[in-house]
Amino acid sequence: MREIKTLGDLKERLQAGFENNEESLEIFGKTYSTQLKAYLIESNLPLTDVGCPEGNWRKLDDSVGWYGNIDGDLSNTLFLDSTRDRVWIIYSLMDATESDFFMGKWLERKGLDRCWLSRNHLLHWEKKESWSQRGLGLKFSDGLSPDEENAANFSLKAYYGANRLIKGLDRVLSEAREEFAIYSARWQKRTEGEVVLSSEWYSNGKATINRALDVDEALISVAEMANRYADSLKEANELREKTMGAFELDFSQEIDLDAFSKKVATGTGDMKLWLVETESEDDFKRFRGVDLHTWDRILMDVGPDFAYLTVPGKGCINAAPRIATLQGEDNAGKTSIYHDGVEVFA
Repeated sequence: MREIKTLGDLKERLQAGFENNEESLEIFGKTYSTQLKAYLIESNLPLTDVGCPEGNWRKLDDSVGWYGNIDGDLSNTLFLDSTRDRVWIIYSLMDATESDFFMGKWLERKGLDRCWLSRNHLLHWEKKESWSQRGLGLKFSDGLSPDEENAANFSLKAYYGANRLIKGLDRVLSEAREEFAIYSARWQKRTEGEVVLSSEWYSNGKATINRALDVDEALISVAEMANRYADSLKEANELREKTMGAFELDFSQEIDLDAFSKKVATGTGDMKLWLVETESEDDFKRFRGVDLHTWDRILMDVGPDFAYLTVPGKGCINAAPRIATLQGEDNAGKTSIYHDGVEVFA
């Protein structure tokens, strides 16, 4: 494969992949080229301090803030858009399993985190002209249950297409999405009756471009979500610094407070929390500890169906959407984040 040295080279490579998939879709009814994947990354560090998920970054010649990876075996498979200060986009041409593995290892580094997309982010396209929803994923893992065999797990991922032929599905989805967390949403954009872009977004900030006719339209759609998240970070940070108040997390499901206390005391898991219980009542627990993403201090007050999260000083407020997303999918159901009465990450 020709070495990709410029942003123009990258766009040509992506466009060729989209066109190959369109051709195979028309002839064989399915796509065969590796689909483009995008990962939204929140960083508190400069690029020089965090390195590359595989190999090393090399600047693309004709652009500011764009890089491609160089590696003995996997060169030209990862590309970075670092044009935003705190929200980066990594595009991957690897297959999904390999790509997710490298990204997961890279994100273990201090100072890096995923962009945790709220339901309002995942449903961003819902009221936009020419866009329509083609699938939805809902999740409840009952992760605080002491008995795995009897845990009340719920998982639904429905690809219902354009015609929505499954009888009663709309009612099921409507009721379930009010109780459970959304972890994925599939969207399709049509122009003059033709599908021009199809993508699936996940709550951990990953997107898969299933189909695209134009590379610029695909990249712009990903950049739009990155810009929304960057704006959400800025808004939440300004509210925190203005009032020094807590972020309020509202849950649709009640949680087991004792089980939650045991979980965060270990300092393990994707929530990246290491907390010590400092006060306890039957319906309330107070914690203090650190966010392992940056080792900033955090304080949490947790009740059966709510939590108050305080991030003192200049601590990273990306903890709020991370905890809301993972708590929601794990055991708290539909979760919304407020600060001083204003919904954030919306």
